[in-house]
Amino acid sequence: MSDREGQILRDRRLELGLTQEQVALDLGMSIHQYQRYEYGEHKISNCPMRIGLRICAVLELDPYELVFGRDNDI
Repeated sequence: MSDREGQILRDRRLELGLTQEQVALDLGMSIHQYQRYEYGEHKISNCPMRIGLRICAVLELDPYELVFGRDNDI
């Protein structure tokens, strides 16, 4: 998996001790739908804001840092 966003999602999920199934359940989506984000098939930066913010809330991530990275200035 070379996608930066997907790797961040995976790493954070594992840090929190969650399975993909648990995250998907919390998000109200199928595991297959969530896996597409984690595997980089769908990008958080291109998804509807509501879904991206829900993923960030469940995984306790800063949406700005996930999409733009820590070193990006506005």
